[in-house]
Amino acid sequence: MKGFKAFILGVLSLILIAIIILFECNDWPAGNSLSGIALGFSLPAFKRALQDLRDTTIWKTSQRKLQRGNFIKDDTLVRISFAYLYRIKVGNKYLLVKNERGTGKYQPVGGVYKLAGNEKIQLKNRYQVKDDNKISIDESSRDDYRLRIENKYLRKFMKRFDHEASRECIDNLSREFKEELIDTNIVNWDRISYRYCGRHITELHWGEHFQCYELLLADIIELLPTPEQEIDLRNMMEQPSESYCFATVDEIISLGIDTNSGNLRETIADHTKKIIQENEGKLIKNKDVGKIYSVTV
Repeated sequence: MKGFKAFILGVLSLILIAIIILFECNDWPAGNSLSGIALGFSLPAFKRALQDLRDTTIWKTSQRKLQRGNFIKDDTLVRISFAYLYRIKVGNKYLLVKNERGTGKYQPVGGVYKLAGNEKIQLKNRYQVKDDNKISIDESSRDDYRLRIENKYLRKFMKRFDHEASRECIDNLSREFKEELIDTNIVNWDRISYRYCGRHITELHWGEHFQCYELLLADIIELLPTPEQEIDLRNMMEQPSESYCFATVDEIISLGIDTNSGNLRETIADHTKKIIQENEGKLIKNKDVGKIYSVTV
Protein backbone atom coordinates (compact mmCIF):
# COMPACT_ATOMS: atom_id res chain seq x y z
CA MET A 1 0.00 0.00 0.00
CA LYS A 2 2.80 2.40 0.89
CA GLY A 3 4.62 1.57 -2.34
CA PHE A 4 1.49 2.04 -4.45
CA LYS A 5 0.83 5.43 -2.83
CA ALA A 6 4.40 6.58 -3.53
CA PHE A 7 4.14 5.36 -7.13
CA ILE A 8 0.88 7.25 -7.79
CA LEU A 9 2.20 10.48 -6.24
CA GLY A 10 5.44 10.15 -8.22
CA VAL A 11 3.59 9.67 -11.50
CA LEU A 12 1.27 12.57 -10.68
CA SER A 13 4.21 14.86 -9.93
CA LEU A 14 5.92 13.91 -13.21
CA ILE A 15 2.71 14.60 -15.15
CA LEU A 16 2.36 18.01 -13.50
CA ILE A 17 5.96 18.87 -14.31
CA ALA A 18 5.36 17.89 -17.95
CA ILE A 19 2.20 20.02 -18.04
CA ILE A 20 4.08 23.02 -16.60
CA ILE A 21 6.75 22.64 -19.30
CA LEU A 22 4.04 22.37 -21.98
CA PHE A 23 2.23 25.48 -20.72
CA GLU A 24 5.51 27.34 -20.45
CA CYS A 25 6.38 26.52 -24.06
CA ASN A 26 2.94 27.63 -25.28
CA ASP A 27 2.88 30.75 -23.12
CA TRP A 28 -0.25 29.79 -21.13
CA PRO A 29 0.42 31.53 -17.79
CA ALA A 30 -2.91 30.62 -16.18
CA GLY A 31 -2.45 26.90 -16.79
CA ASN A 32 1.17 27.18 -15.72
CA SER A 33 0.16 28.76 -12.40
CA LEU A 34 -2.55 26.20 -11.66
CA SER A 35 -0.23 23.31 -12.44
CA GLY A 36 2.44 24.88 -10.22
CA ILE A 37 -0.01 25.07 -7.31
CA ALA A 38 -0.96 21.41 -7.77
CA LEU A 39 2.72 20.44 -7.93
CA GLY A 40 3.27 22.32 -4.68
CA PHE A 41 0.95 19.82 -3.01
CA SER A 42 1.99 16.65 -4.83
CA LEU A 43 5.77 16.97 -4.41
CA PRO A 44 5.73 17.26 -0.57
CA ALA A 45 3.23 14.39 -0.45
CA PHE A 46 5.54 12.33 -2.68
CA LYS A 47 8.48 13.11 -0.41
CA ARG A 48 6.49 11.97 2.66
CA ALA A 49 5.44 8.80 0.84
CA LEU A 50 9.10 7.99 0.08
CA GLN A 51 9.94 8.55 3.74
CA ASP A 52 7.10 6.23 4.76
CA LEU A 53 8.65 3.44 2.67
CA ARG A 54 11.64 3.48 5.04
CA ASP A 55 9.41 3.04 8.08
CA THR A 56 9.29 -0.74 8.12
CA THR A 57 8.44 -1.16 11.82
CA ILE A 58 5.86 0.30 14.18
CA TRP A 59 8.42 2.24 16.17
CA LYS A 60 9.77 3.96 13.04
CA THR A 61 6.24 4.89 11.94
CA SER A 62 5.49 6.34 15.38
CA GLN A 63 8.76 8.28 15.36
CA ARG A 64 7.88 9.80 11.98
CA LYS A 65 4.40 10.83 13.18
CA LEU A 66 5.83 12.48 16.28
CA GLN A 67 8.37 14.36 14.17
CA ARG A 68 5.77 15.56 11.67
CA GLY A 69 3.54 16.70 14.50
CA ASN A 70 6.45 18.60 16.08
CA PHE A 71 6.07 16.61 19.29
CA ILE A 72 9.74 15.62 19.11
CA LYS A 73 12.75 17.24 17.50
CA ASP A 74 16.22 16.02 16.54
CA ASP A 75 17.61 16.81 19.99
CA THR A 76 14.72 15.30 21.98
CA LEU A 77 16.13 12.78 24.44
CA VAL A 78 14.68 9.28 24.16
CA ARG A 79 15.04 6.75 26.96
CA ILE A 80 15.81 3.25 25.69
CA SER A 81 15.62 0.02 27.65
CA PHE A 82 16.56 -3.16 25.75
CA ALA A 83 16.05 -6.50 27.49
CA TYR A 84 15.48 -10.23 27.07
CA LEU A 85 12.77 -12.19 28.85
CA TYR A 86 12.37 -15.92 29.49
CA ARG A 87 9.11 -17.74 28.90
CA ILE A 88 9.18 -20.61 31.39
CA LYS A 89 5.90 -22.49 31.08
CA VAL A 90 4.78 -25.56 32.99
CA GLY A 91 1.34 -26.86 32.10
CA ASN A 92 -0.84 -23.78 31.87
CA LYS A 93 1.26 -21.63 34.19
CA TYR A 94 4.31 -19.38 33.81
CA LEU A 95 7.18 -19.12 36.29
CA LEU A 96 7.72 -15.56 37.51
CA VAL A 97 10.27 -14.20 39.99
CA LYS A 98 9.97 -11.33 42.41
CA ASN A 99 11.41 -7.99 41.31
CA GLU A 100 14.38 -7.04 43.48
CA ARG A 101 14.28 -3.30 42.76
CA GLY A 102 11.51 -2.52 45.19
CA THR A 103 8.30 -2.93 43.18
CA GLY A 104 7.41 -6.17 44.96
CA LYS A 105 5.80 -7.47 41.77
CA TYR A 106 6.42 -10.76 40.01
CA GLN A 107 7.89 -10.73 36.52
CA PRO A 108 9.61 -13.00 33.97
CA VAL A 109 13.17 -14.20 34.48
CA GLY A 110 15.41 -11.92 32.45
CA GLY A 111 16.63 -8.38 32.36
CA VAL A 112 18.37 -5.63 30.46
CA TYR A 113 21.10 -6.52 27.96
CA LYS A 114 24.66 -5.75 29.02
CA LEU A 115 27.24 -3.75 27.07
CA ALA A 116 30.62 -5.40 26.60
CA GLY A 117 34.20 -4.17 26.16
CA ASN A 118 34.44 -0.50 25.24
CA GLU A 119 30.99 -0.41 23.63
CA LYS A 120 29.76 2.34 25.94
CA ILE A 121 32.68 4.55 24.96
CA GLN A 122 31.88 3.90 21.30
CA LEU A 123 28.24 4.85 21.88
CA LYS A 124 29.26 8.05 23.64
CA ASN A 125 31.65 8.99 20.85
CA ARG A 126 29.23 8.24 18.01
CA TYR A 127 25.83 9.09 19.45
CA GLN A 128 26.52 11.03 22.65
CA VAL A 129 24.51 8.55 24.72
CA LYS A 130 23.80 9.45 28.32
CA ASP A 131 23.18 7.31 31.37
CA ASP A 132 19.58 6.64 32.31
CA ASN A 133 18.58 9.16 34.96
CA LYS A 134 15.37 7.39 35.99
CA ILE A 135 16.80 4.30 37.70
CA SER A 136 19.79 4.64 40.00
CA ILE A 137 23.03 3.15 38.69
CA ASP A 138 24.93 0.67 40.85
CA GLU A 139 27.47 -2.08 40.24
CA SER A 140 24.81 -4.48 38.94
CA SER A 141 23.33 -1.97 36.46
CA ARG A 142 26.41 0.00 35.39
CA ASP A 143 26.67 -1.51 31.89
CA ASP A 144 22.96 -1.95 31.20
CA TYR A 145 21.40 -1.14 27.84
CA ARG A 146 19.28 1.41 29.66
CA LEU A 147 20.36 4.76 28.22
CA ARG A 148 19.24 8.12 26.84
CA ILE A 149 19.93 9.18 23.28
CA GLU A 150 18.92 12.08 21.05
CA ASN A 151 16.14 11.25 18.62
CA LYS A 152 18.30 12.04 15.56
CA TYR A 153 20.64 9.14 16.37
CA LEU A 154 17.98 6.57 17.20
CA ARG A 155 17.84 4.72 13.86
CA LYS A 156 21.61 4.40 13.55
CA PHE A 157 21.77 3.30 17.18
CA MET A 158 19.21 0.56 16.53
CA LYS A 159 21.12 -0.65 13.49
CA ARG A 160 24.33 -0.84 15.52
CA PHE A 161 22.55 -2.73 18.31
CA ASP A 162 21.52 -5.46 15.88
CA HIS A 163 24.62 -5.70 13.71
CA GLU A 164 27.76 -4.20 15.28
CA ALA A 165 27.46 -3.71 19.02
CA SER A 166 29.69 -5.48 21.52
CA ARG A 167 27.06 -6.81 23.90
CA GLU A 168 25.26 -9.85 25.23
CA CYS A 169 23.82 -11.74 22.28
CA ILE A 170 21.02 -14.20 21.71
CA ASP A 171 23.37 -17.20 21.60
CA ASN A 172 24.22 -16.86 25.30
CA LEU A 173 21.61 -15.33 27.56
CA SER A 174 22.50 -17.33 30.65
CA ARG A 175 23.52 -14.44 32.92
CA GLU A 176 20.10 -13.34 34.16
CA PHE A 177 18.93 -16.95 34.43
CA LYS A 178 21.92 -17.73 36.64
CA GLU A 179 21.49 -14.61 38.78
CA GLU A 180 17.77 -15.05 39.33
CA LEU A 181 17.36 -18.82 39.57
CA ILE A 182 20.74 -20.50 40.15
CA ASP A 183 22.46 -18.07 42.50
CA THR A 184 19.26 -17.78 44.56
CA ASN A 185 19.10 -21.58 44.93
CA ILE A 186 15.69 -21.79 43.32
CA VAL A 187 16.98 -24.43 40.89
CA ASN A 188 20.25 -26.34 40.70
CA TRP A 189 20.97 -26.82 37.01
CA ASP A 190 24.24 -26.55 35.11
CA ARG A 191 22.90 -26.28 31.57
CA ILE A 192 19.78 -24.97 29.83
CA SER A 193 18.36 -24.86 26.29
CA TYR A 194 16.05 -22.21 24.89
CA ARG A 195 14.34 -21.17 21.66
CA TYR A 196 14.31 -17.63 20.29
CA CYS A 197 10.67 -16.61 19.78
CA GLY A 198 10.99 -13.07 18.40
CA ARG A 199 11.09 -9.44 19.50
CA HIS A 200 8.61 -7.18 21.18
CA ILE A 201 9.22 -3.48 20.60
CA THR A 202 6.96 -0.63 21.57
CA GLU A 203 6.07 2.46 19.63
CA LEU A 204 8.17 5.50 20.42
CA HIS A 205 5.86 6.92 23.06
CA TRP A 206 5.56 9.22 26.06
CA GLY A 207 6.09 7.11 29.17
CA GLU A 208 3.81 8.03 32.05
CA HIS A 209 6.01 6.41 34.71
CA PHE A 210 9.19 8.33 33.90
CA GLN A 211 7.66 11.33 32.08
CA CYS A 212 9.84 11.11 28.99
CA TYR A 213 9.79 9.60 25.50
CA GLU A 214 10.72 5.92 25.55
CA LEU A 215 11.50 3.00 23.27
CA LEU A 216 11.32 -0.40 24.96
CA LEU A 217 12.62 -3.62 23.39
CA ALA A 218 12.38 -7.18 24.66
CA ASP A 219 13.65 -10.33 22.96
CA ILE A 220 11.54 -13.30 24.04
CA ILE A 221 13.14 -16.69 24.59
CA GLU A 222 11.41 -19.90 25.64
CA LEU A 223 13.07 -22.33 28.03
CA LEU A 224 13.16 -25.91 26.71
CA PRO A 225 13.48 -27.94 29.92
CA THR A 226 14.77 -31.48 29.99
CA PRO A 227 12.44 -34.09 31.54
CA GLU A 228 14.40 -33.79 34.80
CA GLN A 229 14.16 -30.00 34.75
CA GLU A 230 10.41 -30.15 34.13
CA ILE A 231 10.05 -32.37 37.19
CA ASP A 232 11.96 -29.75 39.21
CA LEU A 233 9.61 -27.04 37.96
CA ARG A 234 6.52 -29.09 38.80
CA ASN A 235 7.89 -29.71 42.29
CA MET A 236 8.38 -25.95 42.68
CA MET A 237 4.69 -25.46 41.92
CA GLU A 238 3.91 -27.51 45.02
CA GLN A 239 6.27 -25.45 47.19
CA PRO A 240 4.98 -21.86 47.57
CA SER A 241 7.68 -19.21 47.94
CA GLU A 242 7.99 -15.46 48.30
CA SER A 243 10.77 -15.53 45.70
CA TYR A 244 8.68 -16.87 42.84
CA CYS A 245 5.18 -17.77 41.74
CA PHE A 246 3.40 -19.58 38.92
CA ALA A 247 0.69 -17.60 37.14
CA THR A 248 -1.93 -18.39 34.51
CA VAL A 249 -2.53 -16.28 31.40
CA ASP A 250 -5.62 -14.71 32.99
CA GLU A 251 -3.67 -13.79 36.12
CA ILE A 252 -0.90 -12.25 34.03
CA ILE A 253 -3.31 -10.23 31.88
CA SER A 254 -5.11 -8.93 34.97
CA LEU A 255 -1.71 -8.13 36.58
CA GLY A 256 -2.62 -10.35 39.53
CA ILE A 257 -5.76 -8.44 40.44
CA ASP A 258 -8.56 -10.74 41.61
CA THR A 259 -11.91 -8.99 41.77
CA ASN A 260 -13.64 -12.13 43.04
CA SER A 261 -11.55 -12.22 46.22
CA GLY A 262 -11.38 -8.43 46.51
CA ASN A 263 -7.60 -8.34 45.99
CA LEU A 264 -7.20 -5.17 43.91
CA ARG A 265 -3.43 -4.83 44.30
CA GLU A 266 -1.28 -5.37 41.21
CA THR A 267 1.16 -8.18 41.97
CA ILE A 268 2.40 -8.93 38.45
CA ALA A 269 4.45 -6.46 36.38
CA ASP A 270 2.72 -5.21 33.22
CA HIS A 271 5.59 -6.23 30.89
CA THR A 272 4.99 -9.89 31.81
CA LYS A 273 2.29 -10.04 29.12
CA LYS A 274 5.03 -9.99 26.48
CA ILE A 275 6.06 -13.59 27.22
CA ILE A 276 2.72 -15.40 27.01
CA GLN A 277 2.28 -17.82 24.12
CA GLU A 278 -0.88 -16.08 22.93
CA ASN A 279 1.21 -13.01 22.05
CA GLU A 280 3.93 -14.82 20.10
CA GLY A 281 2.25 -14.06 16.76
CA LYS A 282 2.66 -10.35 17.46
CA LEU A 283 6.43 -10.57 17.86
CA ILE A 284 8.76 -9.22 15.19
CA LYS A 285 10.46 -12.07 13.36
CA ASN A 286 14.03 -12.14 12.07
CA LYS A 287 16.60 -14.65 10.85
CA ASP A 288 17.20 -16.02 14.35
CA VAL A 289 13.58 -16.91 15.14
CA GLY A 290 13.18 -20.60 15.92
CA LYS A 291 16.87 -21.20 16.59
CA ILE A 292 17.66 -23.31 19.64
CA TYR A 293 20.63 -22.59 21.89
CA SER A 294 22.20 -24.62 24.67
CA VAL A 295 24.33 -22.83 27.27
CA THR A 296 26.08 -23.43 30.58
CA VAL A 297 24.65 -21.59 33.60
